[in-house]
Order: sequence, then C-alpha cells, then structure tokens
Amino acid sequence: MILVPVFNNSWVPNFLLFTLYFLLFHMLEFFGRFHPILVHLPIGFLILAVLFQWIGRWSGYSYLRLSVPVILVLGMLSALFACVTGLALSGTADYPESLLGWHQWMGIGTTVLSLGMFWAVQRKKTRETNLIAVMLLAGITITGHMGGSLTHGEDYLSFGPAEIKPTLAPIADIQAVHAYNDLVQPIFEARCVSCHGASKQKGNLRLDEPSFILKGGEDGLAVKPKDVENSELIKRLLLPQDAKKHMPPISKAQLTGAEIQFLQWWVRTGADFEQKINALPQTAQDKQILLDLQTASQDTGNLTKAGSKGATGDGAAAKGSAAAPGNPSGVRKVFSLAASIPEQPVQAAKADLVQRLKELGVVVLPVNRESAYLSVNFVTVGKLIPDSAIALLEGIKEQLIWLKLDDVQLSPAAFSLIGKLNRLTRLQLSNSNLSDESIGNLQNLKELQWLNLVGSKVTTQGLLKLGTLPKLQQLFLYRAAFSTTDLATLQQAFPAVQIDTGNYRLPLLPGDTSLVK
Repeated sequence: MILVPVFNNSWVPNFLLFTLYFLLFHMLEFFGRFHPILVHLPIGFLILAVLFQWIGRWSGYSYLRLSVPVILVLGMLSALFACVTGLALSGTADYPESLLGWHQWMGIGTTVLSLGMFWAVQRKKTRETNLIAVMLLAGITITGHMGGSLTHGEDYLSFGPAEIKPTLAPIADIQAVHAYNDLVQPIFEARCVSCHGASKQKGNLRLDEPSFILKGGEDGLAVKPKDVENSELIKRLLLPQDAKKHMPPISKAQLTGAEIQFLQWWVRTGADFEQKINALPQTAQDKQILLDLQTASQDTGNLTKAGSKGATGDGAAAKGSAAAPGNPSGVRKVFSLAASIPEQPVQAAKADLVQRLKELGVVVLPVNRESAYLSVNFVTVGKLIPDSAIALLEGIKEQLIWLKLDDVQLSPAAFSLIGKLNRLTRLQLSNSNLSDESIGNLQNLKELQWLNLVGSKVTTQGLLKLGTLPKLQQLFLYRAAFSTTDLATLQQAFPAVQIDTGNYRLPLLPGDTSLVK
C-alpha cells in the first residue's frame, strides 16, 4: 500500500502529488520487467570473480587476481540493480509469498556477500576471501534455484524426466460422474495446475479452484460460461503447439483431443461446477464426445502416451466391436496419423488458394511443422457447402492429404470433385448425404487409408464399390445404413480392412479442435 500525504489548503499540490505517485508506481512496474534480463549479469560476474580468485592461486595464473576487484564491482552493481527490479516486479505479479520472500532475502544476502568479498580481496585477507567465496557460490545457487522455481515451477531443478501420469481414473459410466470434480478438475490438476495453481500463477491465473477459474487472469476470462470462442483457456488449447501462447507449453504433457473436446462442451453448456454429466444438456454429438473420453480413461497406457504426443490423438487406441483378421485378441492395431503422411516432400500450396479457403471459414492447417502437406476441415463453414468451395480444393490437391466434411450436404458435382483429390489418405464424411451413387467417386482415391462414414446412408451395395481401394486400412461405419447380417459380407469383401461398427474411439484429425473466427 502506498501512503500519500494530503495538503488541506489546496487541490493543486494534491493533484500533482497523486500524479507523481501514479507515475512512480507505473515506472516501477515498467522497470520490474527488466529483472529477468538483469538477473543473469550478477550471476556471471560473481561466478567469474570466484573462479579467477581460486585459479589465481597458481603462480602461472596469478595475473587473473588483478581483475577480481573490477569484476566484483560489476557484480555488485548488477546485483543491486537486479534486487531493485526484482522488488518492483514482485509487487506487480502473483507469486507464492513464502518462496518469493526467501528469494528476495537470498538475493539481497548474495549482494551483501559480494560486497564482503570485495572488502576481503582489497584487504588481502585470504582466509576470509575463500570463506566468503564459498558462501557466495552457495548464495548464487540457492537464489537462482528459487528464481527458477518462481518462473518455471517448483520442479525446475530436478533429475530425470517428469513422469507423465494418466489424466483420469477409469470411468465405467461417464453419465453418472460429476462434471467438475471427476473430470474437469483432474484434467486441470494433471495438465495445468503446475503453472496455474497455489504455488505458481503464470499470467495471474489459477485453475485449482472454481472461484479462481471464473476470475480469470491478466489476459481475460479463462472460462466464459456458454461462450467457447471468448474463453481464453479454450483459445490457448486450440493454438498450434509451436505457437507462443499455446497452452500447455510444448515442453509439457499435452491434453488429448478427447480432453479438449470435452472442455469445449463443458464451457459451452455453462461451465457448471455442481452438476453431474447426465444433468447437463447433450446433443448426439456431445454424447459421442463424452463416450470418447470414457473410452480414453479406460486405456491408461495409451492415455499416457497420448498426453506426451499432444492433442492430435496420435497413438490413441481404437477398440472396435470385432477383432481384425488374424488378431484373436480383439484389440485392433492402431494406425497413427504420422503413418498417413507421405514420405516424399511436396512444395507448399499456393498461398492465394489457401487464403481464399480461409476467407470462406475453412480450417486449413499443416499436418505437422516439418511438412507442407495440408489438413482441411469444413467444421466452421456450415451444412450447405457450395460447389465453388469444393472446387478450390483441386488447386491444392498435391498437398491435401486429410479432409474432413462432417454433417454437410454436398451436390453430386461436389462428390465428383472430391474423387479427384487423389493424394487423400484420410477422409471423413460422417453424417453427410453420401449415397450409393455418389460413393462411386471415391474409387479413384488410391492413396486412401482411413475413411469415416459414420451415420451415412450408404448401403452394403455401395460400400462394395470401395473394394478397389488398395491402401484402405480402416473403415468406420457406426450408425451406417446396413444390417448386422451384412457385416460378414463386408468383412469378406475387405479382408485387410478394420471395420468399426460402434463402441470405439474415433481418431481425431488436427482440425477437429480448431476454431476459426
């Protein structure tokens, strides 16, 4: 708290005084931001002074001692500036008080020790110099560790890689669990609280208690109930992993696609902290999202692996209703997203075509940071997709390998255009108006490995037209228009293809959790 004297006789001195204090406070806030830069100077100077002092004991290096007083002066001055800026920074950021207090006093103590060593060196007191040098090194180490813990978390100086733990305990019936206590809070605890909890609050944000979650941080509301697009938490999760503001940082274990979609649903339904899942509104698509999360929780090993790989779902298990041929265990082989990216490089797509697609609301993303191959998602365009939008895809067909067209209505001409995208390896047409007639256009997709026709009206006769696809590995037919008696026919027609008809977790395309404004 700043105490400001008040003059009773005139408002002019009061106004000037308050203005001066206001400017002084904001100047301190500004200079405090230089602390992370200045704090490294005294560390370097003081360690160098100690090394020169000790190495100079040997006759061949005695000349190094001549520079020790000068280096100590530079170290003292830079340590003093680091202390001043650190004190200014501590008043403008939310750090754990206990650790911050120790860090401040250790920093001040280290500065005093540097002054003591300067005195001992100037007075040529060898014994005192060596003793203070040892204390100075200890002070630098402890102060630096505490500073690193304040900035990077309390596990900053630790040995060995951090253990990636499963996010959720196995869930038998997700509809019966508590939305926040059993799902949201464990996800935050596993992936977010190390940087946004009681011991550390990056960006003045805490995610360990409901009141703090709703309060938000310095960048705005982390969670804005029923408003996914303006909830900063969701926006950060959906950024590419190499983006500066992506959360969690790329060095940390990432949320899976199922977890991100669940958090989007939770925010969209009002970010409720009291109700169970079955008391919250759900569409058919929402129920599938919840089922995906339940399935993920039951596969502890793969969830841990998915957490280390990020939200793309690469490595997540997919369990189907029937075992693949030659696999009596019933656990299906996992085909990763990386396996569907061609090895041969490709030139970047034309920027103007990509921009035109983005202007239409289409999500266009690279499949990874090292590749020019593209993933295209029409999730934010609407149900009625004009032929002109599909026609633009032909201009990037050399780069386009993943395409998602869920819940859309396309014309026969549009399906014909899709059939010309001969580099596609993954195609998602769930709940679309694909028919037995239009599915014939997909016969030309000779590179296709993964096809999602969930909820389509295609019958067994239409599906048999896909028998000419040489590289097809997975076919998703949940709620498709065929009877269970036809499954044997399909399995005979596609002996090398995994056919999923339900009770599985869909692998996610990178665009599944992307929003475009």
